[in-house]
Amino acid sequence: MAHKILIVDDEANVLFLVKQAFEGHCEVLTAQDGHTAIELIKNEQPVFVFLDITMPGMTGLEVLAVIRDLAPAPIIWMLTGDEDIDTASLTLKGGAKGYITKPFDIDRLRSVVFNALLDLEKAKTPHDSTDKPWHVKKTDQ
Repeated sequence: MAHKILIVDDEANVLFLVKQAFEGHCEVLTAQDGHTAIELIKNEQPVFVFLDITMPGMTGLEVLAVIRDLAPAPIIWMLTGDEDIDTASLTLKGGAKGYITKPFDIDRLRSVVFNALLDLEKAKTPHDSTDKPWHVKKTDQ
């Protein structure tokens, strides 16, 4: 089953570009406003969300405040046209894992998502205790 990711941006061209970048790799959901994004997250439970900070109505930071406490909470990365360090700091303090400034590089977006999905898969895989470097095997004496 393909992982679901959600792209939230009020710009249709951004939604189109990002959706195209992940077609065939993930199930891609899109939303052009915060309210729709929240409903999609609650109903569809995407594992990853790209969330635009500046949107009419509900801002990305307001959406972030709502969705960061949902269970299961998606991995959230912010998209922004603003390179202000204070805004970036707010997003990270608000629960986002990171942010990407616009205009963005599609390969960078793919890398962020695929690395996050890989980390999720690793977290789900049970580990044998003998794989841990601190595991000491009892020897026969």
